[in-house]
Amino acid sequence: MAVDNKVEQPETFEAGIRKWQEMEDATIAACDNIISATDNLLLTTVAGIIKADSQKHKMVLDVISQALNGLITLTPEELGQMSSLLDKHIELEQSSVSMASSQLKLSKNFVVNHLLSYLLEDEKKHVLLLKQLNDYKKHLYPYA
Repeated sequence: MAVDNKVEQPETFEAGIRKWQEMEDATIAACDNIISATDNLLLTTVAGIIKADSQKHKMVLDVISQALNGLITLTPEELGQMSSLLDKHIELEQSSVSMASSQLKLSKNFVVNHLLSYLLEDEKKHVLLLKQLNDYKKHLYPYA
């Protein structure tokens, strides 16, 4: 990874990314162990959620490595072309947040509330990720 002046302590950073990827592999294996050890739907569902998140984390860590190597770019034209689609997606995710909040208020079941709370936080995270793309606009158009 050619991180040169893009991070402080490049060697430490690079080693940290590799270690993190190894930790995600260990988490995936632990989830597989749980999934294969039980038929309990709640346990396998939670382990499956965590496994899928760890797989996504590995993908993000790979993108981080690629970004530091200059392999990831986003042009103002690309961002402009995607702007309306991203705005529509934010609206959709915000609707999901509202739906999850409404359903959570109606439920009195502990298991259902636990799962709805997870979904609510996950949907909020999606909104945040999409809104953070506005930071790219500010970076690409510093005087906008």
